[in-house]
Amino acid sequence: MTFNRTKKIYFHESTQKVRWTQTSSDNFKYDYKYIGNANEPEFDLLMDFLWFLYEDKEITFDQFFDTFKELRTFCDQVKGLVDKD
Repeated sequence: MTFNRTKKIYFHESTQKVRWTQTSSDNFKYDYKYIGNANEPEFDLLMDFLWFLYEDKEITFDQFFDTFKELRTFCDQVKGLVDKD
């Protein structure tokens, strides 16, 4: 059984571009802001969730980041890594 490796998620608000990579942000053409880490299924779920919420509307960094945090908490709870209080 292989485990999913996590990669870093970056977002550039003005171009609405997302990067999911292991590459350092120093090498990016645009000034991306760091969002967090996710494995491939979590990243795919995040993209689907963002599309469901915002469709083709522009997303602010705060909206993207808050959505990621909520999804991250949910995924951690499902994995049993975070206590539900």
